[in-house]
Amino acid sequence: MKRDRLMWWKLGLVWVFFLGLHFSFETFPNLLFQIIGEVGETTYFHMKMLFFAYIFTSLIELAIVKRKQQPLASLLYSRMLVAVAYPWLTITIFFMAEAITGSMLEMPWEIVYANIVTLGGIYIALRVEEALDGVEYRPALKGSIGILFLTALFTYIAFSLHTPLPFFITPPGFSH
Repeated sequence: MKRDRLMWWKLGLVWVFFLGLHFSFETFPNLLFQIIGEVGETTYFHMKMLFFAYIFTSLIELAIVKRKQQPLASLLYSRMLVAVAYPWLTITIFFMAEAITGSMLEMPWEIVYANIVTLGGIYIALRVEEALDGVEYRPALKGSIGILFLTALFTYIAFSLHTPLPFFITPPGFSH
């Protein structure tokens, strides 16, 4: 599959997974969806859904797209690094509106803006992965990426079961 076509396919699939995860726990209240979905309207839970949506899409990509021109290790490490970084980049962009206006946008504009930012964040993530594809990672960087990825995975799971920090507080006016 050509890179440009693959990128648009992945952008749509990550977004669909993200939207599905957004309502998954509410629809199917069980441990699995508590861990991968949204338990509350918090910044951290949105980051977790971005992380898992990207991971699920990358796993599908790796399963169906045969990459003969580059080693599998390069793809895995680039996807792991992007999975860790892209939720933080997307949330940083999201808070730009509040930084400019001094408050959250009014509904329904906040939802429209959030979806535009989510799509933009996915697009940036896919452009970063494109730049990282084919990179040969040295052992120290592989280890560092592995630690970052496992730490992100562990905290997203652990904090889904127990939310100890103010970073997890649902903003006023939002409910789930």
